[in-house]
Amino acid sequence: MAYSIPRDVFLLLETAFNQDREKAEVFAKAIEGSIQAIENQADERITHKKESLKAELYNELRAELATKEFVRAEINGVHAEISEVRAEISAVRGEISGVRSDLKQTTLLLKILIGIAVFGLTIFNPAFVKLVELVIK
Repeated sequence: MAYSIPRDVFLLLETAFNQDREKAEVFAKAIEGSIQAIENQADERITHKKESLKAELYNELRAELATKEFVRAEINGVHAEISEVRAEISAVRGEISGVRSDLKQTTLLLKILIGIAVFGLTIFNPAFVKLVELVIK
């Protein structure tokens, strides 16, 4: 955007140069050029600062946000842990099955022992022996 000196400032310059319009125009153009150069330099600095802030913000956000690879790695880790838990559950189920079969065998043996004890107590009971003798005679 081109900058031009206001009319009243130009007239003031013309007065300062003793009504020499050419000197006033040259000085006004010099001032306008200086102002334009300052504006251009300010625009360049703003553009540069904006780009550097954008890059800095991008780098900070990139470090903060989860990337696809990170998320996939985490999901694979969770899948591996789930597989380990399933294997442990299967092992525990196998152990429970083994305990159940041991429990069935123990229960059967206990029933047999109780049966033998009852049979022994019955046979060696003197009252039972007398009862058997009476039945057999």
